[in-house]
Amino acid sequence: MIILLNGPPRSGKDTAAEFITLMVGNSKVQHIKMSRPMKAALRLIFGFTMAEVRELEENKDQGNGPEFADLSYREMQIKLFEHLKETYGPEVLGRIFIRHDRHTMKRHTVVSDAGLTVEIEPIVEAYPYKDIGLIQIRRPGCNFDNDIREYIGPHKSIGNFEVVENKYDLELFQAQIKRVLVKWELLDDKRDN
Repeated sequence: MIILLNGPPRSGKDTAAEFITLMVGNSKVQHIKMSRPMKAALRLIFGFTMAEVRELEENKDQGNGPEFADLSYREMQIKLFEHLKETYGPEVLGRIFIRHDRHTMKRHTVVSDAGLTVEIEPIVEAYPYKDIGLIQIRRPGCNFDNDIREYIGPHKSIGNFEVVENKYDLELFQAQIKRVLVKWELLDDKRDN
């Protein structure tokens, strides 16, 4: 199954991906990001070391000085995406995802940053209806201001859709993710996780 996680920055998408990976099993799940190609390209273009990438990730909303046009790491990724979108079409990240996913041997893929309806179009066209799930994560105080992403709502080609409210209680958030996995028959409800 392809599990798409959608929500604004800091809503808990990566945490949800970690929960899914732990509950379903690391050997069965791969966790990737739609932003992976932009991050890899920026690392190569600017020669960032892995330590520099970690620092940029930790401070992704802070400007990076005149060397990088005072753009934050998030803004750098958005600018690169805008160029890719203009050159290759708005669904470019979905097409890149499909090329990558078809080469994996794991049964399930969690995409923790599905952010635009148009970018998931190639995915919903390439996989069966029942094999795609979308979890929309909402968290008080989190929104899409200064971000190009949006809430992706129920889609005619997505067989499984759930909204999860992340209200700062980690155990409750994990329980909600588990409930979704049980409902989608990815997890047995008798399992202690």
